[in-house]
Amino acid sequence: MNPDNTNLSRRSLLVAGAGALAGLALAQSRLFAAEPVAADDYAGLPMGIQSYTFRDRSFENALKTIRKTLNLSRVEIYPGHLSGISPTKAKELLKEYDMTVTAYGVVHFSKDMESNRKTFEFAKGLGIPHLSCDPDPDSFDSLDKLTEEYKITADIHDHGPGHRWGKIQTILDALKDHSKMIGLCDDTGHFIRAGEDPLKAAEDFVGRLHAVHLKDFKKNEKGKFEDCALGDGGLQLKPFLDYLIGIKYEGDLSIEYEGGKPDEVVAGDLVRIKGDLAGQKPK
Repeated sequence: MNPDNTNLSRRSLLVAGAGALAGLALAQSRLFAAEPVAADDYAGLPMGIQSYTFRDRSFENALKTIRKTLNLSRVEIYPGHLSGISPTKAKELLKEYDMTVTAYGVVHFSKDMESNRKTFEFAKGLGIPHLSCDPDPDSFDSLDKLTEEYKITADIHDHGPGHRWGKIQTILDALKDHSKMIGLCDDTGHFIRAGEDPLKAAEDFVGRLHAVHLKDFKKNEKGKFEDCALGDGGLQLKPFLDYLIGIKYEGDLSIEYEGGKPDEVVAGDLVRIKGDLAGQKPK
C-alpha cells in the first residue's frame, strides 16, 4: 500500500473499519480452513494477494476476482474492505469464496496495551497468523507480550522514502532486542522506492520474515516512481522467488498492485511467476 495515496490511505480507513473489526472477532470457526488452490503452480510457495489491490471495488467483488478470475485462495485483508460490512455478511462472503486469510493489515500499534490487544483478539478469532503493521516506536514492549501470548506475528511494513520504517537498518535496530515474533512485512516495491534492496531485506530478516507484499515500481519519464508489473521495474523477481523457495518460506505472500487495470496486470504477474518457477519443486 502506498502511503502517498491520501484518498485511500490505510490510516483514514482504519477508523472506518474498526466497527467491523470488533464485530468480526467472534468464535474461531472452520471458515478459513479451505484448502488453497494450485499450490504446485508456484513451486510450493503460498501465493496470495493483498485485497488492497482491488480497493476500487467492494469486498465481495474483490473476493470474486481473486477466486474466480485469478484462481487464488489466499488473501491478506485490507481493513478498508470491511467498512460498512456486517460481521455476518463478511463471514458469508469468505465462506462462499472458500478463502484462506493469511494476514490482515496494515494496522497501527501504539504503547496502549489494551488497544493493541483488541487487534490481536480479532486476529485470534479469525485464525489469522500475521498482522502487517505500522507500529509506533514505543509499542514494542507491548508487542513483545502480545505476539508471544497470542502466537500471532506483528510485522513492520516498510513505507518507502521518508517514512520512519523506510530503511532496512532502521527496522533492524528497532527490533534487535525484541521477540522474533515481531518481524518484517517486506514490501518489495516500497523498499525499491526507498533505495533499498528487497532481497537483502529478506536475507537480513530471515528469522523474522513473516510477510511479503510482492510489488514492483519503475521510474517514468519524469523520474517519478510508478507501479508496474512484477519484474518490469527494480524487483529482481526470479532471484527473490528462488530465495523464498530456498528458505521454505511459509508466511504471508501477497501480490499487491497499486496502479490501474489490476485484473490484467496481476493475471500477467501470475503467468510470469509460473514461468520463472517452471520445473522447480518445493525444497
